[in-house]
Amino acid sequence: MSHEESNHNRLSDEDTVKLNSWLHDLEEHQLAEPDRKALEAMLLGSELARRYLVQRLGMGATLCRLADESQESGDQEGDAPQGLRAHVNAARLEGAHRPGSLRRAWPASAKLALAASLVLCACTLGLLLFSPRLHRHDGPGSQAEVTDQGCAVLVDVVGAQWASDGGSWQVGMSVPAGKVKLQSGLARLEFYSGASVTLEGNSELEIVSVNEAKCRFGQMRVHVPPHARGFKLMTPDAKVVDLGTEFGLKVSDSGKSDVHVFDGEVEVYPGAGDDKLNLKTGARWNAANGAGTTGADTQAFADIASLHAKSQDADERRKLEWRVGLQKFLEDPRLLVGYTFEPLNAWDRTLRNQQPYAPEFTNGSVVGAQWAQGRWRGKQALDFKSPGDRVRLAVAGEYDAITLAAWVQVGGVDRNFNSLFLTDTWTYGNPHWQIIRSGAVALGVHNGKGGSQHVLNSPVLFGPENLGLWFHVASTFDVRTSMLRHYVNGRQVSELKEAKVDPATRIRIGSGELGNWGLPEGKTPRTEVRSFNGRMDEFLMFKEALSAKEIERIFEIGKPN
Repeated sequence: MSHEESNHNRLSDEDTVKLNSWLHDLEEHQLAEPDRKALEAMLLGSELARRYLVQRLGMGATLCRLADESQESGDQEGDAPQGLRAHVNAARLEGAHRPGSLRRAWPASAKLALAASLVLCACTLGLLLFSPRLHRHDGPGSQAEVTDQGCAVLVDVVGAQWASDGGSWQVGMSVPAGKVKLQSGLARLEFYSGASVTLEGNSELEIVSVNEAKCRFGQMRVHVPPHARGFKLMTPDAKVVDLGTEFGLKVSDSGKSDVHVFDGEVEVYPGAGDDKLNLKTGARWNAANGAGTTGADTQAFADIASLHAKSQDADERRKLEWRVGLQKFLEDPRLLVGYTFEPLNAWDRTLRNQQPYAPEFTNGSVVGAQWAQGRWRGKQALDFKSPGDRVRLAVAGEYDAITLAAWVQVGGVDRNFNSLFLTDTWTYGNPHWQIIRSGAVALGVHNGKGGSQHVLNSPVLFGPENLGLWFHVASTFDVRTSMLRHYVNGRQVSELKEAKVDPATRIRIGSGELGNWGLPEGKTPRTEVRSFNGRMDEFLMFKEALSAKEIERIFEIGKPN
């Protein structure tokens, strides 16, 4: 067992004592209410505590079986019932080794007590884990659900440049209430209610809720399906209520609104007062000219079709820029593995090492994982879902340092250890690079002392708020400087100067895997599940610790729109 898991496989002595005390009081019908709630919290929050309870149940079952066997043996031999300790002492005095010498009859009361203990423990487990009260937040032992403060999702962009005081957004992000400021380009937001807004450059949209937004200036196209009917847009000089339609809105820098109805019907309240104007398909309203039954100009606003066409063109340009910019690093003699995730066809099951002089065995063999969309349209990534999904590879040699870098889209942090890259073995010099349960990235290198390692965890990176977003993660370790470092999206987030690094340490890879850990072999195959849940699009391994500027450059070359 690796050192990195050693602290995850047993309860602390303090917790063990508490758990035993609470279970004893429960069996004796003496468990106080505060202790019952504490027991419930421990069993709900700790898999190790639940395993301990199951083991205790199993031990009780074994004692009952021994009691049965003892009773049968006693009946056959005609012995009077005695305590277990008396029989042990008798066996020692007699030196008896015959079957049944240690298994004398138990009193019926002892068997009933054991059975009652087992029933109580089993009932406790059932009640604590399946009681309806656990679905309510009404006690100190209950765990609050993760919440989402988003009102909309950013689903598409083309050349988007964001103002520094309005947030910086990435496709796939949930956008909470607040201001979104687009300086140039196009951006499409889909509100949780179903309404969608396509913003055009130099626009400010303040999201109020899932059903309301404000526009101080800018231009946008709004689509509201029937179930989002009533979606409101407030401007400095009007309130626009959509009744299930599509319309365009322009707001000048001076706050003057211009409403174009392309389909359906909207209500306009000039000055945000009570007077209402109903505008139907083709109608237009502005403060200067009032309402007209014609005049709506659909060509003056970007629609979804044109947005997608422009987005696809932008993605093609971005992909070409990435490939040209990355070539310098792919030809770098320090590169050991360079996977660009560019299959020859939909059924291609090989990741080709793009380092020009790399041996063939450094090519990756795809197992299980499926091709899916990567950082841009037309760019591929591998989607890891099943516990069997992985990419097999091998790297020969011994090295003084290592850099591991990848673009990943995390779909969930499902396990204690979620593999990015792991060597098959866990021996002297092996690196293990993974996401741990907290959502932090961990790089560990075995230091040859039992199962211990040189290890550094990044700050927590991955949680419900950013699942499904693309991140560039990179980690380095240099034996000569004893430094471990983590980088996220081109920026260093943590470092550690490790004490007592043996200068003779060498990084050894051998065979390993992207997105999983090792092959189950032998009579008792290893079954630890460390599979990655998400997508990977680009993986680089260098035999040196790259500089901060080099890692930042790799990020800038490959970042999504």
